[in-house]
Amino acid sequence: MNYLSITQKIPLAMRVTLILLCLIAFQLQAEDVYSQKTKISLDMKNASVEKVLQTIEEESDYFFLYNNKLVNVDRKVSVRVKNAAISDILDKLFASQNVEYQVEGNQIILSPKEKAKEIVSLVEGVQQQQKTITGKVTDSNGEPIIGANIIEVGTTNGTVTDIDGNFTLNVSDDAVLRISFIGYIEQNVNTAGKNTLQVVLQEDTKTLEEVVVVGYGTQKKVNLTGSVSTIQFDEELENRPITNASQALSGKTTGVWVSQNSGKPGSDEAQLRVRGWGTLNNSNPLVIIDGVEGNFNQINPSDIENISVLKDAASAAIYGSKAANGVILVTTKTGRKDEKMQVSLSSYVGVQSLGRRYDVITNSAEQMRLTNQALINEGSSPYYPDYLISAFENGKDPYKYPNTDWFDVLFQDAFIQEHNLSIRGGSSQISSFLSFNYLNQNGMVPHTNAERFGIRANIDSNVNKWLKVGVRLNYNRKLTQEPYADVTYGSLGRVFEMLSGATPYIAPYTRDGKFGSVQAIDNEGNLLYDNRNPLIDAANGETKGQIDFLTVNASVEINFFKDLLWKTTLATSGNWAVIDRFNETIFGYTDDGRETMTKNYNREGLEISRNENTVIGNTLFSTLNYNHQFAENHDLGIIAGLQLENENIKNVYARRANPPKEGLTQVDAGTDGFQAEGNMQRLRMFSYFGRANYAFQNKYLFEANLRADASSRFKKGNRWGIFPGFSAGWRLGEENFIKNLDLFSNLKLRVSWGELGNQNIGWYWPYLAAINQNNNLSYSYGGTFSPGAAVTSLVDENITWETTSTFDIGFDLGFVNNKINMEADYFRKKTSDILVQLPIPALMGGVDSPWENVGEMVNTGFEFVLNYTNLKQMRNQFGYNIGLNLTYIDNEVTKFQGGKSPDQLYLIREGYSYNALYGYKAIGVYQTDEEAKEHMFDNSPTPKAGNLKYEDVNNDGKLGYEDKQGLGNTIPKFSYGLSGAFHYKGFDLSYLFQGVAGVNLYVQNNFTNLNWENRMTSTRWRDAWSPDNRDTNIPSMKFNNTWDNYQSSFWVRNGSFLKLKNLQLTYTLPEQLLTRIGLQKVSVYANAQNVFTIADKDYEGYDPERNTFGSGNMVYPTPRIISFGVNLNF
Repeated sequence: MNYLSITQKIPLAMRVTLILLCLIAFQLQAEDVYSQKTKISLDMKNASVEKVLQTIEEESDYFFLYNNKLVNVDRKVSVRVKNAAISDILDKLFASQNVEYQVEGNQIILSPKEKAKEIVSLVEGVQQQQKTITGKVTDSNGEPIIGANIIEVGTTNGTVTDIDGNFTLNVSDDAVLRISFIGYIEQNVNTAGKNTLQVVLQEDTKTLEEVVVVGYGTQKKVNLTGSVSTIQFDEELENRPITNASQALSGKTTGVWVSQNSGKPGSDEAQLRVRGWGTLNNSNPLVIIDGVEGNFNQINPSDIENISVLKDAASAAIYGSKAANGVILVTTKTGRKDEKMQVSLSSYVGVQSLGRRYDVITNSAEQMRLTNQALINEGSSPYYPDYLISAFENGKDPYKYPNTDWFDVLFQDAFIQEHNLSIRGGSSQISSFLSFNYLNQNGMVPHTNAERFGIRANIDSNVNKWLKVGVRLNYNRKLTQEPYADVTYGSLGRVFEMLSGATPYIAPYTRDGKFGSVQAIDNEGNLLYDNRNPLIDAANGETKGQIDFLTVNASVEINFFKDLLWKTTLATSGNWAVIDRFNETIFGYTDDGRETMTKNYNREGLEISRNENTVIGNTLFSTLNYNHQFAENHDLGIIAGLQLENENIKNVYARRANPPKEGLTQVDAGTDGFQAEGNMQRLRMFSYFGRANYAFQNKYLFEANLRADASSRFKKGNRWGIFPGFSAGWRLGEENFIKNLDLFSNLKLRVSWGELGNQNIGWYWPYLAAINQNNNLSYSYGGTFSPGAAVTSLVDENITWETTSTFDIGFDLGFVNNKINMEADYFRKKTSDILVQLPIPALMGGVDSPWENVGEMVNTGFEFVLNYTNLKQMRNQFGYNIGLNLTYIDNEVTKFQGGKSPDQLYLIREGYSYNALYGYKAIGVYQTDEEAKEHMFDNSPTPKAGNLKYEDVNNDGKLGYEDKQGLGNTIPKFSYGLSGAFHYKGFDLSYLFQGVAGVNLYVQNNFTNLNWENRMTSTRWRDAWSPDNRDTNIPSMKFNNTWDNYQSSFWVRNGSFLKLKNLQLTYTLPEQLLTRIGLQKVSVYANAQNVFTIADKDYEGYDPERNTFGSGNMVYPTPRIISFGVNLNF
């Protein structure tokens, strides 16, 4: 083509513009040429290309440059699309034309393709054209589709349909035609033996409406009448160093309280509560993975496509007896029909480090002086001699005069890495997704580690038009390692117990690298403290775990006719866990070579044990789905199904003690202390369920759910539970009187009510008086070890389901074409017949108390979410989005033992929140003995100056149970999250804040109080009361002081916090650079997790995101993680 002769015919202004644009194109490296994130909606019939381009300009920040003599913009086309990428629209708009386009910033240049390429295409086309195909393309209603693209696969030979949907094309004998149109599902048609075609394109509802996964199916979000939250696993989530998928929910959705209570490798699943704590038993939500019950430990986070949270009874009622605590639906990734194969590799490496810690005295001399002062305050003599204190003050030798910060010593920076490889694609008949995963997480505590190996294969096959089959296979293996865990302290309990007593004058190591010991030694050579070196217990033996999980999920779908679909799924899962333990003898040494052991070290001697646990579950469910539209205004959807579940649990335990020599770690090596146990348990369930959806004019929405469950946990007559749910919605935004306001792009009101059940207790036959036979029941008879058997639990044969009824009312709002979205809900959730084991008198012989239906609890609250999304996110433009969610919940126990439950720190009593703190209210410190005597005039013993002053509620002059009162709730009243992202020129900066408010924590433990056995001293005691320091709320220092150690508000802290949970910076390389090396996408990123936390100034402890039902000291702290990663798409 002679471009010089052509440009002479173009107006001067256009010529100058084109020359400048060409110079820019050749001299500058272009930015991202396809805006996959900028999306618009169009609905234009028989319009000119020019009109379509003008509309795109109006709906976006793009504008087009072209010569209308070179580019035919008068051609008539039809475009119908919702939320489609501009690049996709242009690809199909010019698919059969001699036109190419190029994006430069916000300018799109249209120009003819090179003549040489055109000639080659014509030659190839002529060689292959051996017959003429004619045809017609229509939609499902028989209406012609104008401007549909007809392309011979493997060539550039093609055409478009005319105003009547007809087309004519010369093709080779065995040609395959690809027929496509924006807003419809693409089809490939084989022309072998055919000269005429009738093609019906189906509407692609996934591109027109956002679809939400619900129980046993999907629904359009605009038609939802229940309360459902959805989380898409986008790049921001996939790039976070999430070792357990449950952590991804933090701060992302309303109604879900997420708390990561542990940072231990392999055991860092977050605690999830959907709309509060709904029972006195297990309040974990039901987790469904690809339609089958599971848990987050079984899944690789990178395999997840999306998560739906069913929060109200109407949306969750179809899961019946297991759904009272909410339902979390996990959908894993799959291939797509006719999707080009994509290979993705993502990897990151990172470093974990300790964040918040207890603020304790780390100077040995100061700690000794404070210890002496505490002894003097209680009338005793100083314990540490002055010469020893002076030696530590002046000594420089760290092995002889250590000043150890044990948090720095025990918690070391630890390496973490994860690698994911996935292959995804599909043809017209088969689609597949295959992934491989490897995670290696070293722990901050020495000798703690976890590895995970995973593989997933999701395959779907359209056998023919009426039959589809699918298979989901998931396998992962988790290997864990940690120190020996004894019966008394459990996992890492010994390590953290020693840490809470590790004073600064204990040396971590000796000069020659052995473990250190106490260096507080008097002139007579006496050690003035026990060795509490936690490194010794961290190195003691090993607890080694191997957990294998396998699930196979096979499904069959049969379309009997257009509106009727039958689907059956059979799933089998197996969980095999083996835990091996052994211990060994390890000593610590003083600087002068004396051998010591940590306190109560290996109290049960040397032992070797193995515990094997096997869980095999089978699930079969079958559904019949009917969907039909009547007379245009009536849409009806019905699903009916049944489900069978069977779960078998087997466990075997073996133990022996005293092997002939250390280092023999198999159970057979033990010579005495023989112990062997084993058992089997089984749970069976049978269920019917159904759902009906009706929509009138797509504005008035109604839904009904019903499930009937039978469980082997209850006796005949009580096994069946019926759980209904009803909801309705009104899409006000579709009413003309709302449309005329031109204010809302979406407005919907929702209301629902339903009942759910719960039978999630630890016992499998709680109604049976079972006879147990185990090692603990054995006895000695005539000098011979004899097995014993006994009834060890009382029963109530009439127990049945817990029942939760929920009322919910809410609304959805959308503004500015849904760039701004708002949702709000009010709910009231009442749980009745809560299963409880009440205390029984000891004279019953030490048997366990029976399970009884006696409790009742109410959660009332509201949820609010606000999101703004800037859709104009071209590479060279600034774009951003932001989201805020807030949940308020008020929890109250409304029925429990008639309000006469026993006093306890974590109180369960009518009128209080579940596990509310209960004790004395500290109102100051006595300044004089006279003040104490006047206030507690009838108390024995009488407190003294420097003791805490408690409120005397009944003014009787003594401290008794009548003076105890509520000290605060341990269930947060508020939880919230703030997230957002900024995008500019390939850089993406995302952030996530998470927080809770209205919660109180009890912090009395070995780190915070004064205990002679542990002698760990918090820096808070520097401000203790003394005659010279009266302006303080901290009592006088005394060890094990009974009065000051009462459970009281002095030990209660405000547990509210705001945390920067995640911060990530990503850079995506320009596409032009990548195409040269055969890559689709490359992004690199830096990520920080648990960056910082703002908490109450008086809070003491690790990260306040923790279990609120404990004192917080015997836990594996959650680490701060800094990681760097790369994502490659081929």
